[in-house]
Amino acid sequence: MKRKTGKHLLLLLFLLPLLILLQNFIQQRSQASLLKPDTCFTESFREQALSSVLYAELEERVLSDGEFADLLTTTMLNGKFFPKYLSGNREAYLRFKPKAYYALRSCYLAVWKDLENFPIPIRNDREIWQEIFYENTFGAARSYGGSRTHEGCDLFGRVSQSGFYPVISMTDGKIEKIGWLPLGGYRIGIRSPHGGYFYYAHLASYEKYFQTGEAVEAGQILGFMGDTGYGEEGMSGKFPVHLHLGIYINPQGKEELSVNPYYVLQAMEKKVKKYTY
Repeated sequence: MKRKTGKHLLLLLFLLPLLILLQNFIQQRSQASLLKPDTCFTESFREQALSSVLYAELEERVLSDGEFADLLTTTMLNGKFFPKYLSGNREAYLRFKPKAYYALRSCYLAVWKDLENFPIPIRNDREIWQEIFYENTFGAARSYGGSRTHEGCDLFGRVSQSGFYPVISMTDGKIEKIGWLPLGGYRIGIRSPHGGYFYYAHLASYEKYFQTGEAVEAGQILGFMGDTGYGEEGMSGKFPVHLHLGIYINPQGKEELSVNPYYVLQAMEKKVKKYTY
């Protein structure tokens, strides 16, 4: 009887590590199932729902570009794109879906890594909540030019006067597009170093004569908030004065894809610049 008990114990000791490995395999497989080749195109990803609190925690850490991208990507994945805390566990994704993981990582890097400041500076004697307001209207219905959805976030100033508020670049980068668009009025588009495209529209005017390919720095004045657009060049006054901010990425080399700037703006409120104007 003792011999049988001993054999059973040895068998159990042999099988236990295998059972633990199997359980770990199943858990990781399940965890990685959230990640798909087209994750960058999903509505959950496009929402970019990283809270300003979590962004601040990311900023507090001294991270290289790669470390920043990994922690951001795993935080969003492990939080099912609406995270409550930072999470750095990426083992399951690298084990089962490395290609899809690095594609998603590149997309997050394009949106978040190059950010330096809020796009509108405020007056020295004001707080941001006294000067600028905006809401999460990404995806809302729009009708001018045909049925479409809102691919950005609109920022309004307490002073509803065209040309009053400066608009500054949120990132370093190069000017990729500039000039008139019927929908966007006078607009300027900046491509940041990690691939994000930051689009500033409805400007009253430009700060100076810019050219495509010209380098700009984060915080540099691009132009002034206005109400241009919805018609032929020079048209204005068809809607309230505001800045339309759009953020686009180019996942897998395909057509530009819009993501929600709302949470990006919330994160940048603590980096608002103060000017005298």
